[in-house]
Amino acid sequence: MRPSASFSQRLAPQAYTPGTAYPEAPYTRQQFHHPRTSLGAAGHWIHLAAVVAPLVIGEAIKDPDKRWRALRMVSVGAAVASEALWTHRLSKERQKDEESHAALEACHDRSR
Repeated sequence: MRPSASFSQRLAPQAYTPGTAYPEAPYTRQQFHHPRTSLGAAGHWIHLAAVVAPLVIGEAIKDPDKRWRALRMVSVGAAVASEALWTHRLSKERQKDEESHAALEACHDRSR
């Protein structure tokens, strides 16, 4: 039977080399992300309406079944409005990209 190494021998200090620091990013990066703010004022208002709706509905509608139905409808409506806003934004960006690509192609064709 072989004697086992003591605890201090098993965990003998090993050479530690500190890692290198993160390389600097070539651009400044936002430290946090709020998707609703990237949609501009409309995204802010959709978010605000979705947050305030339960308070208003709770005060305005006293019947519990109608209240729950209204809360679900507001939730679905806010999600649909947000998705529609994102779709509109993406289509505008895609159109802008296509226009700049066409302008670049026209410039390239003229330079030949």
